[in-house]
Amino acid sequence: MWRSYVICVLIGLLLVSTGGNVLLTRQMLAAHADADRLRQRLASVAVTAPPTPAAAPAPTIAASTDNRLLLQQIEDQVAVLRGLQPKSPVTLRFLDQPALQQYFVDRFNQDYLPSERESDQKLMTTLGLIKPNETVVQTLLDVLQEQVIGVYNNDDKVMYLVADNNQFGPDEKATFAHEFTHALQDQYFDLSRLAPKHPTNDDRALAIQALTEGDATLMQRLWAQEKMTQDEINQLGQGGADSKLLSAPLFLREQLLFPYSDGFNFIRQIYQTNGYAGIDDVFRNPPDSTEQILHPDKYRSHEKPVDVSLPDFTLGSLGPGWRTINSNIFGELDLRLILTQLVNSVRGVRGASGWGGDRWALLEKDGQQALVIKSVWDTDTDARNFFDTFSLALKNRFVGAGAPYGECGNRGPP
Repeated sequence: MWRSYVICVLIGLLLVSTGGNVLLTRQMLAAHADADRLRQRLASVAVTAPPTPAAAPAPTIAASTDNRLLLQQIEDQVAVLRGLQPKSPVTLRFLDQPALQQYFVDRFNQDYLPSERESDQKLMTTLGLIKPNETVVQTLLDVLQEQVIGVYNNDDKVMYLVADNNQFGPDEKATFAHEFTHALQDQYFDLSRLAPKHPTNDDRALAIQALTEGDATLMQRLWAQEKMTQDEINQLGQGGADSKLLSAPLFLREQLLFPYSDGFNFIRQIYQTNGYAGIDDVFRNPPDSTEQILHPDKYRSHEKPVDVSLPDFTLGSLGPGWRTINSNIFGELDLRLILTQLVNSVRGVRGASGWGGDRWALLEKDGQQALVIKSVWDTDTDARNFFDTFSLALKNRFVGAGAPYGECGNRGPP
């Protein structure tokens, strides 16, 4: 039996949302996520392009004939391994490191809207997912401006590569294999259609990114195993140990790593069962939630999220004067990470397990925020585990406080 709970949290309490902009920052920071988590297992730095078009960075660097031939060879090898021959050539542009870093920063500033920055900052600070002296923008920029190697931009269909001193070492080669996989994905499955720039379902958007990055990470590893020497493999990702991502808040750090860790595990299971034909089928029928990535059996059994709705609170059900800042879906992963950061990983996993669907709305009145969450769970026990763990999370966040939150609405079968 499905059971739903509505939790109303007033007196300045917020819960972090992903928001459309976090899809953008996840993609831009993917280089560091991949290096830190995967470099001991054939990982290298890999970056996925931000979604909104921007002016091409300059100056470009002329690549030598030898390097052009090397990259063409990698393209041919990836196409054979992936089983997708390019439909058209992919344009390559070579930049120095400062130019590519500036390109990412410019896109960040262009695409991260002021309203999104305000919403994310209020959500994360109030719940305690970032420290009082931290800002979401600066945390993201600190990681963003670390060294990057390459990126495929599915808006202008261009591959941007760092070519300082016009040399391509193991990281550059493996990154190119990863990013060229994204170009093939785009030509065959249309990444812009698959992953819209401003999603209305953040949980599904993160699941789609897990699909695309999991596929590219698998190809990167297969290519490295087959085409690189053991010495080259040992050199992969050696520059990622001091990444600022390691000191980022747990929620943000693990959310950024998810497409490369759990996304890879999801894709690997598909590949081991049905090869790349099976992965192509997943692109044609993509996952609907992070729950399906975390539990591939739920993807195979077509267990879809329940569509959950909330009333329009600006009409006065909470009293006059409230405005809606944002409304979206958390999903199992975000709920797990919130509970993990505020309680612990064991209870975080258990408290988010059995997720069936949710909808949240962030409201504001006179400088104070209120969050309403309605969640649906597979069983009565799952629902109670979440409610109890979330209640403990709030107590840990507001030590010594009274009871500024409560259960409201219908607590029982809807």
